Amino acid sequence: MQNGIPILDTVTRKCEVERIDARTFRIVLTQGLNRQIRRMCEYLGYEVLSLKRVRIMNIKLDIPVGKWRELTKKELKDLNKLLVDSKKTYTPDEKKTPKPSIKKKRKRIPYKR
Repeated sequence: MQNGIPILDTVTRKCEVERIDARTFRIVLTQGLNRQIRRMCEYLGYEVLSLKRVRIMNIKLDIPVGKWRELTKKELKDLNKLLVDSKKTYTPDEKKTPKPSIKKKRKRIPYKR
């Protein structure tokens, strides 16, 4: 896993893997493909029984399931710094691309006199 695994018609970026015990690993991804950990483990012949996400980027998920909290000013500031070079980040300066309008074809009904 540390050197990338071929899944979803690509090779994953390198990730950090630490073996905690015979059945537990700590994996730090630098990319977030759909079901990435499950697919990487399946490729290597491992079965994933459970996953626990502990953070997203710089934000620790240290609250009970079903609860939420506001981001701290520091978390928000750090998050914005991390996203500066993101290719999928919206900036207010960008012009929005208009969506193409879809015109329905009207059925022509012959006029009878």
